[in-house]
Amino acid sequence: MSAGNSTDRRLGWQSSPNAQGTIDIIWGCMLTIFLCVWTVLTLNVPARDTTKWAFTRTKIKWATIALFGPEWLSGMAGAQWSIARRAKKQFRDEGIEWTMRQSFFADMGGVRVNLKDDEFPVTSKHIYVLFKLGLIKLDAINPAVIEDRSKADGVAKLFTIVQTAWFILQCLARLIQHISITTLELSTIAFVVCTIGTNIMWWAKPKDVSVPVILKIDCTLESLLAMAGPQILDAKSEAVNWKWSPLEKFDDLRPNFLVDVGQYLPYTRSFKLSQASQKIRFRNDRFPPLERDWALGHFLSVLSLSFGAVYVAGWNISFPTRVELIVWRICTVMLFSLVVAFWAVDAGVELHERKKKVAENQKVAVTPVKMALYAVIAVVYVTIRIYILIEPFVCLRSLPAVAFKTVEWSSFIPHF
Repeated sequence: MSAGNSTDRRLGWQSSPNAQGTIDIIWGCMLTIFLCVWTVLTLNVPARDTTKWAFTRTKIKWATIALFGPEWLSGMAGAQWSIARRAKKQFRDEGIEWTMRQSFFADMGGVRVNLKDDEFPVTSKHIYVLFKLGLIKLDAINPAVIEDRSKADGVAKLFTIVQTAWFILQCLARLIQHISITTLELSTIAFVVCTIGTNIMWWAKPKDVSVPVILKIDCTLESLLAMAGPQILDAKSEAVNWKWSPLEKFDDLRPNFLVDVGQYLPYTRSFKLSQASQKIRFRNDRFPPLERDWALGHFLSVLSLSFGAVYVAGWNISFPTRVELIVWRICTVMLFSLVVAFWAVDAGVELHERKKKVAENQKVAVTPVKMALYAVIAVVYVTIRIYILIEPFVCLRSLPAVAFKTVEWSSFIPHF
């Protein structure tokens, strides 16, 4: 990145008639970040009585979370992609046509079964069991039905791609022409990196689905469980005493990252799930662990490391004071180090569990050891993220004069 020094002429707020002004920097960055965060969000199907305003509030909440931790959102998207791919493979191994889009649609609560005495959402793994029992047909969950319910806005996606590409192109051109990149522009590039990764993993996931597919089954829950097979020892008891899902013997929606974390947090109500709440919808904060996917694990680790590396790349970026430069360097190095520490902890605990040969049904997303280490990492990480979010705006009070120069696009045109 372009270096700054004490001899640089610095300017405060600048208007933009003849050059790039302060408001141009803010507008370009904020528009790019907003589009990246807003268009990438693909939330689960809400409860039936959810109003448009309530759904919008939920989306705003998750957009705020994405602002503080875009790489966390990428991790959640990767975990959901992993679960969806495993479900697709389960169907395909039996010679049943099933796509990633159908897997995502079911796992986000897009399919509900309606029994004589009950109704609840089902995952792809549940659907597989019901189909094998001959209780449902898959015609009602075909791609055309999903497309009809998905509200993916191609224009919004195209606008986001164009704006993001234009922003990155401008930043590259400024670097080539030795024009300073501001910390706000640097932060925006980091968001773009994570958003690209999240988009890749959520590409097949239907967007803003509000109406689920209802599959009617002409029997009671107890009768269904009695037909389900040897996994169900006492159908009558299971029909009443289930915790995570009426079909939890086949997919109990766990390990669940946030639910497992919640057990360590006293006085936390949001993680205490009731049967009634589980029947209404699948929560958006379900964060399943990666399904031992070597390629995906490495993709996510490279993505999160790239996010931290973008900040480190601004090592010599220009700051109003020497103190701010030093603090920025310390924070960016720590941010990158914490990402490395997170993946080291994750890999270390996974290796330990493999040596202990922990059964799949006894695994939790967050073990006590992981929780203790994650807690330390999280506290430091959040502190650093708050600083890195605020400092770029503080720096706008004094920028090097060269930061307001516009790119001379004509210099890229070859002259003959």
